[in-house]
Amino acid sequence: MLVGTTRALWRVLIAPFGYLAFVVALGALSLAASVLGEEHDLGFFAGRLNRMIWRYPEVTRPGVQMAWLVWVALFALAISPLDPITSRWDEVLLAALAAGAVWRRMIGGRRAER
Repeated sequence: MLVGTTRALWRVLIAPFGYLAFVVALGALSLAASVLGEEHDLGFFAGRLNRMIWRYPEVTRPGVQMAWLVWVALFALAISPLDPITSRWDEVLLAALAAGAVWRRMIGGRRAER
């Protein structure tokens, strides 16, 4: 019973980092596809794999939720008096990151296939 409880607690503590790593990997896959382009074999494969994975929201939803939760925590830290960076550029960077994600989701993410 103690082993099962320890394993369950371990999963609860580690799973969010796995979700976050998954979203970061999807972002890297998307970046590789856009940098290499459709003409390059690896760029074509990365783009196709990225689109295939994003078609399944039940797979990507926990990672995206964890990424937004991390963003909220970082933004709350950035605007608080406990901010370790005295510059306002951390808030600007976090706001731009969120604006880019929302822009891509609302405007740029729904293009027709060729």
